[in-house]
Amino acid sequence: MSLRHVLLVYLGSGGAAGYDIVKGFQHTYGYLWNASFQQIYRDLAKLHKDGLLDCETVDNAPRPPRKVYHLNQAGWQAMQEWLAKPIAVPRLNDGFMVKVAAMHLQDPDTLATELNQLREHYRRTLEHLYRKRAVFESLPATVLGKFMGVFLTLKRGIRLAETWLEWAEEVDQVLAAREWQHITPEQVRLFLDTLQGDGLPQPNSSEPAARKGTARKKKSGRAT
Repeated sequence: MSLRHVLLVYLGSGGAAGYDIVKGFQHTYGYLWNASFQQIYRDLAKLHKDGLLDCETVDNAPRPPRKVYHLNQAGWQAMQEWLAKPIAVPRLNDGFMVKVAAMHLQDPDTLATELNQLREHYRRTLEHLYRKRAVFESLPATVLGKFMGVFLTLKRGIRLAETWLEWAEEVDQVLAAREWQHITPEQVRLFLDTLQGDGLPQPNSSEPAARKGTARKKKSGRAT
């Protein structure tokens, strides 16, 4: 998956000039895929060079002529091939989650400051997505129904932002409690041993649990 695939899908609905693609991208796929203006223009040029896009120069007086890109047959085929190929399950690499997991190792005020900064970002994002949702909902039902796939991705983005903000409230509460400031070596050992096991507390004895269970069954059999 790459930006070029997103651009092929975007142009699958019709041709557009580079500037219009950049602006339109922000209103359709901008909340799904992060890309700068430079990256979009760069990949448009590569797609054209690779023979997947046709480009025509259109008069735009009094402004300079515009280059309008169209998906050609090769580009359409490349788009269909990508759409038909299953996407790998996305991997989550979130540095802030690592910081939250390391809450007991750092200054809680520093972490709280970063949390508030991110919370403000998600609030602004959510306000933007709510406005976009209102725009979608203003469309006639007969039109919106044809583009429900795009609307569903917007609703997914809204839920992600809403969930993050709800989760941030819980982080706030844990930061305020600061229970980790009184952690003991025994609690650290128990926590790490449990995580490295099967999710359940390990037996006190060094004898494996399965072997102990087998021994009990044998004793039970002799007793009968």
